[in-house]
Amino acid sequence: MVKLFKILLRTPGEIIWMLISHYPGELGIFLRYRYMKRRLKYLGEKVIIDTGVCFQNPELISIGDNCWIDKNVIILAGMDQSNREKVLTKNTHYPGAPGEVFIGKNVHIGPFCILSGISAGIYISDECGLSAHSKIYSFSHHYRSKKEPANRSFHFGPMVGHDRQCLVEGPIYLEKNTGVALNSVILPGVFIGHDSFVTINSVVYKRNFGSNAIISGSPAKKIGERFKANA
Repeated sequence: MVKLFKILLRTPGEIIWMLISHYPGELGIFLRYRYMKRRLKYLGEKVIIDTGVCFQNPELISIGDNCWIDKNVIILAGMDQSNREKVLTKNTHYPGAPGEVFIGKNVHIGPFCILSGISAGIYISDECGLSAHSKIYSFSHHYRSKKEPANRSFHFGPMVGHDRQCLVEGPIYLEKNTGVALNSVILPGVFIGHDSFVTINSVVYKRNFGSNAIISGSPAKKIGERFKANA
């Protein structure tokens, strides 16, 4: 009964979001902004929330001034309270809170991007840009158990018992003016310094990168400097 009561409490808001989340044009942008202003942890001024955007646990999501959350973006926040096996990846640079997603000022999150900040968290600083279909995961499934690597009963996905799942978890921090190009993936525990750029189709994991780096490949490596010093 308690679970049913919680579902009923959420239902009116879910119906409202269903009605306005795909409403086109300036009116749709206005309605989504006003609705999410009361539900996000923080929502700055002049923010565009485009059609089809999905928020999980909006009370743990912050979006700064003058951002554009483009079409069909998914932003996930919250804490995983399960007893599943976890592989933790540290990120000593991370300035945010566990399980929260923070997006700074003047940021564009391109169409069909996924930001999964569950448990560990994601912090995207001012003036960053994520191109379409980019993904940032601070929380994901491991392909096998780290404790029992020979145990073939482990499953890559959430639809089996918790005793047969292993998770990878680590906060992600992108410093100011970092660009992430089309279809790139950033995995748990990554730090990328300011003024850096991740090239198309790159997979970034288990690495810290300093400032002004061009980052490319799978696994991604620094291949050069983004901005050249004056000759």
